[in-house]
Amino acid sequence: MELSREQLARVWLQCAPMGAWARLEGLKAEHGGALGVWENFTPRYYELLGPENFSYLADLRASRCASVLRELDSLNARPLFLGEEDYPLSLASIPDPPDVLFVRGTLPKDFTRSIAMVGSRRATRYGSSQAKRIAQGLAEKGVIVVSGLARGVDAASHQGALDGGGCTVAVLGSGLGRLYPPENKELAQRILDEGGAIVSELAPDAQPLPYHFPARNRIISGLSSAVLLIEAQLKSGTHTTIEYAQAQRKEVFALPGNVDAPGSELPLMLLRSGANLCAGPEDVLIQMGWREEREEQTAFLQNEPDFDESDPAYPILKALAMEEKTLEELIAETGRTAGELGAQLTMLEISGKIERRAGRAFALVR
Repeated sequence: MELSREQLARVWLQCAPMGAWARLEGLKAEHGGALGVWENFTPRYYELLGPENFSYLADLRASRCASVLRELDSLNARPLFLGEEDYPLSLASIPDPPDVLFVRGTLPKDFTRSIAMVGSRRATRYGSSQAKRIAQGLAEKGVIVVSGLARGVDAASHQGALDGGGCTVAVLGSGLGRLYPPENKELAQRILDEGGAIVSELAPDAQPLPYHFPARNRIISGLSSAVLLIEAQLKSGTHTTIEYAQAQRKEVFALPGNVDAPGSELPLMLLRSGANLCAGPEDVLIQMGWREEREEQTAFLQNEPDFDESDPAYPILKALAMEEKTLEELIAETGRTAGELGAQLTMLEISGKIERRAGRAFALVR
């Protein structure tokens, strides 16, 4: 990888521990940029930066960032520099964009039609299924889905976008060489294989430290034209993404959920304060001006010509048409025994028509 001296100095400072960034910004201002800091980096900065930060930067400078460049090469990754042509315009316009963004995969040039989808790591079945459904519908219309590769809502959003044949971008709270969480490694590879990208502002070997994630949330929002909250409690870390979105003047959407569910706390608060309601992909497409008019919505049963009143499964589907039902409610509504329902519910679940939810409940997959 060939970099100019200025680019090398910018990579050097970007790879510093996050706790040193504010002090390094001061040094950049003092010396007229990263190269100025590189050329004037002396032991007098030992106390300013602290022993660990100073030693790390001194060693990295002495090697001319050899370990960083090797790891980037091994990951087939590259740095993008703020102010240069290939740096995302949407990210460059936020108040505090990263000076260097490390990228694996194919990062779209245009994020005009893009949405960040965020929510709880402890997503409910409802949250995960809705995130996947909405992401898939948006991806099918050419909308880029941006999220954080975390457990729960993030993973479901990436999966939905991929299932919709679209592009999705994952923003990490760790380095590109330290994918987190590890169980999403296959999902990360699928993102790369299917034309998406994984990005981070952190050094390739940076660990997923707790304070990295709130900072990375400004990038998730910054890349996107809008942010959609699926579900989260009031004290969730997801709240920081919404705060960044509001500060960056992005459109904010929220998915309504059960009013007594913990994951509905933050969406309900946002909806009360004026956020856009999102019940499906069409709400985003219309509000953002990405489609001129609402496509006709038809009920699930109307879209399934094979389901008629003579079909043994019809009473179950009809009972679930308006809302989820427990096994006991289905017994009462259909007049069938638990044994009869059990077999039919299993077949419907295998065929992808229904899904199990918490509390022995069942719901249509819409």
